[in-house]
Amino acid sequence: MSDWATYTLQDLLLFSPRVYFRLIERYNQDFWPLQIVLIAVALAVLVPAAVRADRLRLAVPPILALAWVLCAWQFLWMRYAGINWAMPYAAAAFWIQAALLVLVGPMAGDPAPAGSLRHYGGIGLSMFGLLAYPFIAWLAGRSPVSAETFGMMPDPTVATTFGAMLLLGQRRLWLLMPIPVAWSLYSGLTLWAMREPAALGPLGVLAAFLVVVIAGRR
Repeated sequence: MSDWATYTLQDLLLFSPRVYFRLIERYNQDFWPLQIVLIAVALAVLVPAAVRADRLRLAVPPILALAWVLCAWQFLWMRYAGINWAMPYAAAAFWIQAALLVLVGPMAGDPAPAGSLRHYGGIGLSMFGLLAYPFIAWLAGRSPVSAETFGMMPDPTVATTFGAMLLLGQRRLWLLMPIPVAWSLYSGLTLWAMREPAALGPLGVLAAFLVVVIAGRR
């Protein structure tokens, strides 16, 4: 037991930061410009939904589910699993989350009241996931080719999903929370182990989401 106490997060890494970010770069190059298309589609649905377009609200869960399936299939299963043995299990969890979004999403409940903390928090997290997340790579001093975008990479997809969950309502929200929360912790700790400033992305998004959920219930 004393030997285990000497281990750090860095000792548990299965790959180097260079290998990980090179993986993302090649992945982005393979699919360019699909990243722009996915962001545009999400904006076209989420922005009207945020301003009370009820019919478009029904399209949000399927769009999010498609993004989770794409992340699971093309990134976690086809690529990330090559350097991380845990990713097939993560891909399975992402497919479960996609199914939950399709089944539970339409029953989310009443949308967040305009001007409420939940409403503004939902807009903020959604826009952060869609528009700000790609710039984290640049802020962290990496190549823009390694940018993470909605529908292609898990972290911005989770951030956008958190925002949409707040906007669409909190009924049965607990069914949709465990997998995104678990992924945010895993991804944040992995990036922290790599000594990457980008670790503040998933961990900060998770903290903001939980604060809004808790404060919004009072």
